Amino acid sequence: MKKLILILFVFALMANFVNAAERPANSDVIGEWKYEVPNAPYGYNTGNLVFEELEGALKGFVKLEDNNKIDLKDITYEEGVLKFGLYVDYDYVTLKINVEGEEMKGIVNSPEGEIPITAKKVK
Repeated sequence: MKKLILILFVFALMANFVNAAERPANSDVIGEWKYEVPNAPYGYNTGNLVFEELEGALKGFVKLEDNNKIDLKDITYEEGVLKFGLYVDYDYVTLKINVEGEEMKGIVNSPEGEIPITAKKVK
């Protein structure tokens, strides 16, 4: 009976390790990313996305070319997909970005419609 309980415990423990390995780590996005949104208004079309992890949660901001910063809201990263929002000139826009190694590609949902965004990790 003790062996059966031990075997079940080991299998349960292994299942948790497998699930943990499948989830993308926040470390995949932590750091600074140079982004381009060619169809965005001037001043917002290029800049840097900066992500950090505080107490297990992702935090971040946009650093614009003129050194202004905009805080990111509701940041989530699951299954290689990064989602967040931010206020741009009083409008709330959302982003859904696929993270592939050191590159990001996705869509900005703005009041004017969907706009493509790309980003590369700053080394």
